[in-house]
Order: sequence, then structure tokens, then C-alpha cells
Amino acid sequence: MDDPRAIKEQKHFDQLARETGEVWWGSTTPAGQWRKRRRAELICAALATFPDPLVIELGCGTGALTRYLLEIRPSLRLVGLDVSPICVRQAIERFPYPNAVFQVGNAYELPLRDGIADAVAGASVLHHLDVRRALRECGRVLKPGGLLWFSEPNMMNPQVALEKNIRAIGAWLQNSEDETAFFRWSLAKQLREAGFTDVRVRPYDFMHPLIPSSLIPWAGRLGRWLEAVPLLREISGSLQVQARKPS
Repeated sequence: MDDPRAIKEQKHFDQLARETGEVWWGSTTPAGQWRKRRRAELICAALATFPDPLVIELGCGTGALTRYLLEIRPSLRLVGLDVSPICVRQAIERFPYPNAVFQVGNAYELPLRDGIADAVAGASVLHHLDVRRALRECGRVLKPGGLLWFSEPNMMNPQVALEKNIRAIGAWLQNSEDETAFFRWSLAKQLREAGFTDVRVRPYDFMHPLIPSSLIPWAGRLGRWLEAVPLLREISGSLQVQARKPS
């Protein structure tokens, strides 16, 4: 791997995994785990039409999302890829499922043959990458009609905008040096330019990772309501990204 940005990302996540056992503080709180489970539920719902899908989880980290994917659909055939060897080692230790494989992989040169996967999915991955290069590789490994699904930070959200544009705040919140966030219309354009069809990029998720456990049910209901309100939903925390490789 000789890409400078990828090397810096690897070092960043190696260090976090070594020191904390996780790659982002927001995955460790009760509300953060609620968010991960919801992402897994959305992915599994999108996979409902695939009887026995092979899913590539890009940027699997130590398995914060993997955990829920395999709880919801234990028979899921999953290949978890991450640039961090330490993260991959921890994921292997946490998930000794016979149908789940984890290995080190660069998003720009996936260690997979052409057209092998029914889906490529991930949470908070693309914003660490050169999106055009990553989408090109995702398209290469997907079967015709294959699903692309990601959840990414929304640049229209005030906190996200602050931490992605003011480096000191981002560093305090465990952001890596080169990560960013997306405006949904420009990300949708990049997906179409990469050749994907049925492109949908929608704002969602008002659940902040610091919301106390006792307030999660209330916050979840309020968040679902806000997601349906025009204009207000534009400042949600995340973008749900879904598209397909042409058949």
C-alpha cells in the first residue's frame, strides 16, 4: 500500500484500536450502539431480496457494525475488510463465525475477484477515502444488480460541519486528519458518475451518541418524526446511501 492518505488512516485506526479497543468513541455508548444496530437493520432490510448474499463489509474496523449484522442474520456470508491490521485481528477474535472472514484490505485495491459480491456495505467509511477510487473498486467486485449501501456523516449537520472543518475539534472527537463529510446531492452525483443506478442518498439519524440510555426510546421516536419533516431532516447527522450496479 503506497497511498499516503491510506497509510495515515491505517496508523490512525491502528492507534485507536490498540489504545481503546474501538475505532470511534461514539460506537461504545448505549446510544451509539443503538445507531449501529439501526444501520444493520437497514442493511439487512435492503438485502431481503437476496436469498444467500455474500456481503463485503468495507471498513469493518473491530466489528461495531458486524456484531449486529450477524445477530440479525446469523447465516450471512460476510467478508470484513479493513486497512488496519490491528482492527482485523480484533474482529477475528470477536467473531469466530464460520461464515464470516476478516482480512486486511485497501479500499482502492480490494483483494477480491471481479463480480463476486451481492453487496458492499459499510458505516462511516467513504468519508475517509478518495470516493471515486473507492466506488470504482466497489463496482468491480459487485455482481450485476448488486447492492451498494453506506451510512456517512452529513455535512449539513451543525456538529458534523464543525468537527470536519475545524481541525482541533475534529482531533478531540477522534477524527482522522483527512476525513470529511458529504452533501447529499454531490455524493449522489458521484455515484451516478461511477455508473451506479437507483441512487438514493437521504438524510437520517438524529440519535446523538451521548443521549442517556433512559432517553433513547423517546429520542428514537422523535428522530423518526424529524426524518419525515422537510428541511429539518436536512440537518440530520447521517446520510443513508443506497445504489445498485446496473444489471
